[in-house]
Amino acid sequence: MRHLFVAYDLATGKLYGHVKTTKNRTTFLEFCLYLRSLYPIGVRLAIVCDNFSPHLTTKKCRRVANWAEANNVEIAYTPTNSSWLDRIEAQFTALR
Repeated sequence: MRHLFVAYDLATGKLYGHVKTTKNRTTFLEFCLYLRSLYPIGVRLAIVCDNFSPHLTTKKCRRVANWAEANNVEIAYTPTNSSWLDRIEAQFTALR
């Protein structure tokens, strides 16, 4: 099984993705580090996540939260059962 981490840049319309063999807090943080490397540190990033358990790291484990606070990143979560609020969900239709 493979897991897809994807980010959608609303300003440019670009998709950024990584395929991983596992989807856990460590791989989520690795993907966040990658996203941060794409933009200057002065640019505040907002990462919108669904409620899949590896994304909930700021609530269960401070590792990602501490990194986000130190790196000008805000992590926001969509409410449960509201994937329509996550702008990237529409992009997955093309992948099918």
